[in-house]
Amino acid sequence: MKHSVFVFSDLDDTLLQTQRKCLTPGPLTEAAVDKEGRPLSFHSQEQLLLLQILESCTLIPVTGRNLAALGRIRSPSFSSYRITSHGALVWNADDTLIPDWERGIRQEVVLWEPRMQHLLTIIEDCQRAENLVDLRFRIIYDAEIPVYLSIKGSPEQLSEVEKVVTPLWVREMGGAVHRNDHNMALLPPYADKGKAVKYLMALIREHCAQPPLFVGMGDSLTDIPFLRACHYAVTPQNSQIHQEIWE
Repeated sequence: MKHSVFVFSDLDDTLLQTQRKCLTPGPLTEAAVDKEGRPLSFHSQEQLLLLQILESCTLIPVTGRNLAALGRIRSPSFSSYRITSHGALVWNADDTLIPDWERGIRQEVVLWEPRMQHLLTIIEDCQRAENLVDLRFRIIYDAEIPVYLSIKGSPEQLSEVEKVVTPLWVREMGGAVHRNDHNMALLPPYADKGKAVKYLMALIREHCAQPPLFVGMGDSLTDIPFLRACHYAVTPQNSQIHQEIWE
């Protein structure tokens, strides 16, 4: 570990965003590409200045992206641990899963993969009943592990689906829902950014001669658990967290 300041940061809508969401004036800098290699996400000038401030820190991504999507990020770069798929998987710097974490996840997958398959059927029924023709949904895999159920559609469509899935997925099964703009994710308990960050904090402390400083950065309400675990928390303007607290 090269520095004693560790920054756990969400990526999309915190350090980069699609052009549609770039509201501040000024030139944009390419930050990520899509599967075809076309520019997809960008840094604002303010985000670039923030990244300059963080150059002396160890930046650890805490993202909803899977490892393949994380690999399509051109800026910033990461040299240490990484957390993907909403906290489901924790990786070493060489893109290998941390064995202890992987063993625990695979034990939970046995219970939760059938539940995700069951929810797919329920969402399909909802799509037909409500004529949600543009709704897209599938189980997302990371390292061949089912990490969450992704649902994409308009805000109105997602609201209809949420009414159906929340009673079963959240109240009966104990899962969680992450929703932001045109995306919704049904998260099993092992997809938990807070748990993943706390796990890495313990590993980092074991290797630091001096007590490290932990800073968290995120925009979504589901980022709050890992932000609470850090000594300091940073959230962007106009984010879910910002709107919930200040507006």
